[in-house]
Amino acid sequence: MRFRRGKGEQPQLEHVRRLARELAERREGAYAEAQAELASLKAVLRERAAAIAERERELSTTNETPTDLGRAQELMRRAEAELKLAEAERARLEEREQRIRAVEKELAALRVELTQGRRPRAAASAQERELEAREAALAARERALAGERFVVPSAPSFAEGLAALARSRNR
Repeated sequence: MRFRRGKGEQPQLEHVRRLARELAERREGAYAEAQAELASLKAVLRERAAAIAERERELSTTNETPTDLGRAQELMRRAEAELKLAEAERARLEEREQRIRAVEKELAALRVELTQGRRPRAAASAQERELEAREAALAARERALAGERFVVPSAPSFAEGLAALARSRNR
């Protein structure tokens, strides 16, 4: 579906606003999903930090006898491995937070453009592509109802959504 235009008229403002609202709803859904994953990663980090602290307490209470020394070395190796894993997860968490902040900034810019009554710059071409994709999906469904094989399109993942967002910003 294309924007409906009269002779020399701009696209219908309501149609553009509806498309922008749909885009914002999808992005907010992706944002909520990312926030839930972020909360779970933070919980895992807290658990690992507690495990490291417990192992450090065990190390500080061990005696310096040869059997305890081997045990202490093993505990130290495990604590170091946990620490490395926690650092890697923290780096992943920080990267994810940066991506979330970028999406938040884009949503804020879109809201400002919509409240000012302007057509969103990057969203327009992405919306047109999405409308074309929906038309193609509708045509596929109609063929399936006519006796052809029905193909269910897969939902895009969060990473695919971010990639599409990045592509639309680069244009």
